[in-house]
Parts: sequence; C-alpha cells; structure tokens
Amino acid sequence: MKRLLLAACVLLFGQTVFAQDADDLLTSYFSIKNALITADSKASSKAIEDFIEAIKAGKDFTQKNDLLKTADAMGRSTDIEKQRVAFEKVSITMWEIVKQSVPLNQDVYYQYCPMKKAYWLSNESAIKNPYYGSKMLTCGSVKDKKLNGKE
Repeated sequence: MKRLLLAACVLLFGQTVFAQDADDLLTSYFSIKNALITADSKASSKAIEDFIEAIKAGKDFTQKNDLLKTADAMGRSTDIEKQRVAFEKVSITMWEIVKQSVPLNQDVYYQYCPMKKAYWLSNESAIKNPYYGSKMLTCGSVKDKKLNGKE
C-alpha cells in the first residue's frame, strides 16, 4: 500500500530522487558541511566541485536545476563566509530532496542555527554547526529527521 501511494505521488508531483542518487548527493553534501565546520576553504571548494559533479551525474529530479544553480553559486567563491551563505540555500533544497527520496540508506537530521537563522543537514544527531565552526560548534538543534527512509 505504501509503495502504491508513493508511485501515485511520483506520478502526480513529478520525479523523485531514489536511494543511490540521494546517497551520492548526501555524501558530497556532508563533505562540504564538514569542511565548513573546520573552516577549510580548500577542502570546501573541492567538496563543492564533487557535489556539483554528483548533481550532474544523478538522474533527473524535480529540484535538479535549482540545486545545480545554488551549488554553482556556492562554488564561485573560495571565501569560506560566502560559501556558508550559499550553503544555506543548498541545505534547504537538499532537505526537500531527502524528504522525497525513496528510500534512504542512512539517517539524516535537519538541524537549525538560531543565530544565523539557517538550516543544514547532518548524518548524526550531535550538533556541529557549519555556519560558525569552532566559534559556536554546538549552537543549534535538531528540527526534523528522516531515519533510514522512515519519518
């Protein structure tokens, strides 16, 4: 029944992202997040390049063009603060993708920084804030989660 409902939603609302594409995107996304946490602009620039390639390599999905556009904007700068600003938009789009992905092979936590009023995704519930890094590493909270494809 659940699969039938999912198939109906896909037909009604467009393409969804399937497990392998979502996992590839998440792996690249988490590399960006981790580089932003450590404020390593060289590592974040490389991770952004890998993320853009993962987007391009994936099958078509509803948010593909939007995600590619925001990732390109993030990759145009090597300044860590500018990358962090663009990361917010990427994070919002990624959460939409995660919510629509069927199924996920990993847990994903949607986390929020009240100081920046910005969200990010994590593969662990512990807060490691990419917007402030070591300055405010544990600032934030888990706002939502998707656990192995289950809400």
